[in-house]
Amino acid sequence: MVIIFLIIIGLGAVLLNLLILFLWINAKRIYKKDLGSTYNPKISVIIPCKDTHSKFKDNVIAICNQEYGNYKILFITDSEKDSAYIELKNIKNKNFEFQLETASNIKGCSGKIAALIKGISLSQDVDVYVFADSDIKPHKHWLKYLVGNLNKENIGATTGYRWYFANNLKSYLISTWNLASVLPFFYPAFNYTWGGSTAIKKTLFEKLEIADKWKKGFADDLILTEAIKNAGYIIKFVPKCLIKNSSDESVNFLKWGTRQFTWVKWYYPSAWLKSFIRLAGVKILIFIGIFLLLYGYTIPGLLMISTFFIEIIYGYQAISTVKKLMLYPKKQIGSSLIFALLMPFALFVNLFNYIGSAVTKEVTWCERKYRKKDVKR
Repeated sequence: MVIIFLIIIGLGAVLLNLLILFLWINAKRIYKKDLGSTYNPKISVIIPCKDTHSKFKDNVIAICNQEYGNYKILFITDSEKDSAYIELKNIKNKNFEFQLETASNIKGCSGKIAALIKGISLSQDVDVYVFADSDIKPHKHWLKYLVGNLNKENIGATTGYRWYFANNLKSYLISTWNLASVLPFFYPAFNYTWGGSTAIKKTLFEKLEIADKWKKGFADDLILTEAIKNAGYIIKFVPKCLIKNSSDESVNFLKWGTRQFTWVKWYYPSAWLKSFIRLAGVKILIFIGIFLLLYGYTIPGLLMISTFFIEIIYGYQAISTVKKLMLYPKKQIGSSLIFALLMPFALFVNLFNYIGSAVTKEVTWCERKYRKKDVKR
């Protein structure tokens, strides 16, 4: 009876991983037919900035050099003493077109949200707001593809996502870890807006009173996601807006990833818990499978450890999907085989982030501290 029970558990784990493999295959099938749109609205690109990093100047120049004719850029910093403000002023003096402002202090929200609200107040004569981070280095067609589907009535917002380009084993692991979080974006029931590259129509932004909601919180993208979905709209993922991320934070991605999972735990505890249980369950079964094999329980043992190898297979399918849909050259993205082999280990890192977020009670972000009690819904 015990053996049958163990076999059933093993089969369940295998089927779960095969489902993930199918979802990656299906994502490629659906999105490769997506040609976008010719929608060409007037855009305001709002980028909150605090401090600089080694790639800051390159990112700013890439944002300014978009092949899109009807947009303006606003960089918003905390103060004129901020290193980002000083660097942006130097860049602006070299004939790059953008508006440089400082944010007003708004009690009860994050500094990033205060900057976004300032950018909104200065962007009246536009059709679409684009919210971005200063740690992205977009290709020249980023804006064109990001806003292309916003003329469809059921789409509340469009979003891209970060991508880390790999050049050594550590960066491959970081990139594979990031790849593991891309899948939900393809499915509107599970996706969300990513604050580093998101677009929304001004009329809908005002209708949903996003600015007022932002003033009560600190996770801009999660608040925006909740408002859009509660109003019955979907969020459209744009794979061509998987964008190079050059943030120095990627060096400390364990700590950074735990912080991101903590935001999700605070805003969407039910979704966080379900994902935690699923991932922890599969990983624990791998070790149980090894134990069962050592004690002669061959069938349930093989079923449980086979999830490790299925993760390699869907890792290969995942990177193949991304290479097919991204706008960057395939060779620049890296070796599919390395991504595949690292996927099981990247998922262990993912589990580490879940465990870390489970015990985290305070988040430090841009030198400010936030606690769960600060979350207002």
